Amino acid sequence: MMNKNYVIFILVLSFFVFACKEDSSSESSTTTTTTAAATPGIKIVNISDNISDTDLETWTTAAAAKMQSQVANVLFVSWDIGAYVADGTPFNTHTVVITSEQIETLMTEIDTWLKTTCLSSVTEESATFRAYITNGSEVSSQFVICGQYRLILIGVIQGSSSDNSKNLAIHELYHALQQDLGDEDCNTKREINGSNGKGWINEGAADYFSNIEMYGSSAGVQKILELGLEAYNEDSSAVITGTGVASRGSAGLRLMVKRGPLTESNILDGSLFHSCATESDYTDSNSNIVTAESKWYKIQESNGTYSFKSEALQ
Repeated sequence: MMNKNYVIFILVLSFFVFACKEDSSSESSTTTTTTAAATPGIKIVNISDNISDTDLETWTTAAAAKMQSQVANVLFVSWDIGAYVADGTPFNTHTVVITSEQIETLMTEIDTWLKTTCLSSVTEESATFRAYITNGSEVSSQFVICGQYRLILIGVIQGSSSDNSKNLAIHELYHALQQDLGDEDCNTKREINGSNGKGWINEGAADYFSNIEMYGSSAGVQKILELGLEAYNEDSSAVITGTGVASRGSAGLRLMVKRGPLTESNILDGSLFHSCATESDYTDSNSNIVTAESKWYKIQESNGTYSFKSEALQ
């Protein structure tokens, strides 16, 4: 069986910390690692052959550096999954392509990290995350463990494009760095039916950030509008919380930036998710939110260039 690289490194905002790599295979059950403690920081455990360690380090460093402040303690775990098997809840299942030894390596890292968090017991969470990995779940999610402790799990489909892998990584990292997701009072407000912060603003902001990071400012905006129009054309539904909510929400936020009530920096530096602003300043009592929700899809394309129609900007 092909050797797989196993790497762990810790990233702190102001500087790079080394990566330590060891080779392992299906015939070997030992993997040694070297880590250093860092809080706040981001620890990455990657055994995917589809994402290089260098790329992960580069993407993570660049994304985290954009934040106005970084207070999260994040564990980022990625591994490979194979071909699609069946639909499932909460994730579809794929063939398992990593070895039992590699699964145990991942779980050791996850369990060790969980024990450093504010959880009183890690048994339930550990069992849930083990099931995702051992069942070949197509997981690509950020989990708020407690407080500012966040876990990112990404099962990378073999053969995925670099752009797709990068988008998944940056999107979930943005969620992990959203400060008020760990605020219990704020989460209580988000559970109220109709919360924009739980739905389209949350997903739209992560999508907005990812596209700007991937393609740059100008091309990134074009991608946001292109994907927003595609989402609308899929079903001709103007509901911003519909299918493809990330693309719809991203277009809605872009419209707010274009019209003026929101600055792009609020999205890109994560300050949109400070002090539970989405549940106080960006509710449906805000006329600018209502406008974004009703006009986000009024996008046009001309000679490959995307823009909002005049009626969206009036």
